[in-house]
Amino acid sequence: MKRHPHEPEEVLHPLLALDVSDARIGFAVSRGRLAFARGYLQRTRQSEDVARVLETMQAEGARQLVLGLPLRTDGQPSPQAQKVQAFGRALRQAGVGVFYQDERFTTQAARQDLGRSASKGEIDAQSAVRILEMFLMRHGDGA
Repeated sequence: MKRHPHEPEEVLHPLLALDVSDARIGFAVSRGRLAFARGYLQRTRQSEDVARVLETMQAEGARQLVLGLPLRTDGQPSPQAQKVQAFGRALRQAGVGVFYQDERFTTQAARQDLGRSASKGEIDAQSAVRILEMFLMRHGDGA
């Protein structure tokens, strides 16, 4: 995936990754080269969601965000990708550095990781782990 024009020049760790859907936001945080699920939130209004993401960043000590970008299988942005980018703009306006990571197939992989009994929120958090792992691999050392 090519670099998004508004992404920061430098990656600052730790990172918080988000799997953003219309209903929930799944969280994962980096610790060195590893990514760990950090739960999820039910979406309300964008302004409240931004505030809750900022609170989670502070609680986790995260310095930047990685948002999963839902691309179609042909690599083109999906309709949901436009919503994620709008949420990313709101986070940038709040002063946060935002990166994007292709999130194709992360939900399917998360379902396989967790099994049938996992809740949708748990799957969203595990999807955020997958997004963050791909980002860390793409950006080298991850430390």
